[in-house]
Amino acid sequence: MRPFVIGIGRAGCAIADIFLKSWGRVPYQGLLIDTDKSFLNFCSHEHKFLLGTRFFDGNGSNLNSELAKEAFEYDKYDIVEKIDSIKDVFDCLLVIAGLGGGTGSAIEPFLKELKASYTEPVYVIGILPSEEDLENVFLNFSQNFKGIAESADALFPVDNDKLKEGMRLRSWFSRINEKIFRYFNNIFEVGEYRHRRELGTETLSVSDVINTLTGVSVVGNALIEIKEENKFGFFMKKEEKLIKPDVVVSLTQKSLENTLIDVDPKSARKALVIVRGNKKYLDFLGSIPARLWIEKELGIEEVRGGDLPSEIRGIEVTVLLSGIKISEKLRTLYKQGKLLKKSKMDIEILSKIVEKVEKINFRMKDLEREVKELNATVSKILYEEEGE
Repeated sequence: MRPFVIGIGRAGCAIADIFLKSWGRVPYQGLLIDTDKSFLNFCSHEHKFLLGTRFFDGNGSNLNSELAKEAFEYDKYDIVEKIDSIKDVFDCLLVIAGLGGGTGSAIEPFLKELKASYTEPVYVIGILPSEEDLENVFLNFSQNFKGIAESADALFPVDNDKLKEGMRLRSWFSRINEKIFRYFNNIFEVGEYRHRRELGTETLSVSDVINTLTGVSVVGNALIEIKEENKFGFFMKKEEKLIKPDVVVSLTQKSLENTLIDVDPKSARKALVIVRGNKKYLDFLGSIPARLWIEKELGIEEVRGGDLPSEIRGIEVTVLLSGIKISEKLRTLYKQGKLLKKSKMDIEILSKIVEKVEKINFRMKDLEREVKELNATVSKILYEEEGE
């Protein structure tokens, strides 16, 4: 499956750059878009677009998503023209952005233009605000998330707080970004078959992925390594203990724990499962055990699955859940942003009230002074009249 990858903002460009410089089955192509000229220059991919030169000075959007939206409205036709000048055949458009950043959270008008300009589906990988982020990041998310979700054919939220594994986020960015790439690369390898030996017993097609994706979606992954006996007689696992259906089921369960965001898997409408590994294991197992388990345990009726022969030393299961209705993380972030917005509005109202009270107090002091002066004048007049 061939995506045209579009990285937007600092977070989006950093992740998209990994896709675009990778070498493998998938011929990635794409464009990096940001309001920060220096960061665009730092990225290795050759095709770039500096957004909003009419609105910004090239040093970023300073978390101003409203102004960044205006920049997208102004530049969207030039961006589409740039895409047309570099694109090859592709199956979908993949937009990657930080959903709390000034530039990344402003993508709604751009998504609408992509859907108007191309017949291929538009998917979004959206990086969620972290507990380490500024308040304005949460405000940007809550103000823009709904519009972004409605404008994309499918949205993949990514929870960095879950992926950083207790570390400081800044020290974990590169590992998180690589993990995001690996998870999605497993999906995009579907349909990219160069030789007959890469075809599994149950072969998936690009249409299987497209027909699965809708609304809020999530990807999970789990891998078990198999080290076969070598010439010295050493091995980690005995092969006969591994090639059983319960191994695939176990990996399927684990992949639902290793998703890029915690969700209620039973709230998903559709699912797709990919089993990767050496063909001699896949021919025996296939994805049938995983599909049956998902149908039975999660109650998802529309489940697709297939095999993806690979040279990896082990068995890997990737699960894609789509049409998800329940995610406590998204709900919490959305409410947090709304509460911050209300709090800021309350503070603004209180500030205006305090300002008015201060003006009234100042005016009262003026009136008191004027009354004193008036009383003094009246007293003086009365005294002079009594003296006469």
